[in-house]
Amino acid sequence: MRNVRGLSLALLSLGLGVILAAGPGDGSAAPDPQSAPPAVRLEGKALAQDRQLVMFEAEGCSSCRQFKVEVLDHWQSPVPIARTLHHEAPVGWTLEKALFATPTLVLFEQGREVSRYTGYDGEKERFWKWLGFRLLTPGQRKIAFEQGTERAFTGSHLDEKRPGTFVDPITGAPLFRSDSKFDSGSGWPSFFDPVPGAVTLHGDESHGMRRVEVRSASSGIHLGHVFDDGPPPSSKRYCINGNVLRFVPDAEK
Repeated sequence: MRNVRGLSLALLSLGLGVILAAGPGDGSAAPDPQSAPPAVRLEGKALAQDRQLVMFEAEGCSSCRQFKVEVLDHWQSPVPIARTLHHEAPVGWTLEKALFATPTLVLFEQGREVSRYTGYDGEKERFWKWLGFRLLTPGQRKIAFEQGTERAFTGSHLDEKRPGTFVDPITGAPLFRSDSKFDSGSGWPSFFDPVPGAVTLHGDESHGMRRVEVRSASSGIHLGHVFDDGPPPSSKRYCINGNVLRFVPDAEK
């Protein structure tokens, strides 16, 4: 019993809220039958067929609550997400294997599991990177996760002039408004200001240059660099890889 308890505590430290396969005395939080909502199995026909996330959770799961507060409550990703206390796949859909612990987030495509993410300990960037590897193309992943750069005049949105918002391709969080975009002649979409709080800045001395890297605050992906040769009012030029932006026209809001 001591070994089981020690193993469970170690797993809990990795962000696993409730160990589904463990027995009594495992150290995980037990469901309260008086307060637990019914574990209703999701109906596959009611979910998105092309791509759907399902969060499998458990009553008393502290890591599930943390994920809800830090991620779910701010969900803007283009991938729809559903939550359930039932630990079987939605009706008519297929899990690759039984669930081990909660929270477990499973990505389904055409009703079949294609990837899963188990546990949560506050590492939002790690979760978004997992999802990003399923959503982004190889070229986008090279920019987002390997600090790559698309060739000038080859990326998306260079000539986009409609009113709208450029958002993170994984999280859907707003990054730049179209009214801050300008033609810099550089071959990359350029902006003089991001949406407040949307990006973070980091020193970059790669390739023998001193630059300031721009990352998405929501997912941590690499977006581009910022320079001090932009127009008023900021005099900044946020030089951004268009292929890691998604544009949402105002008409779609």
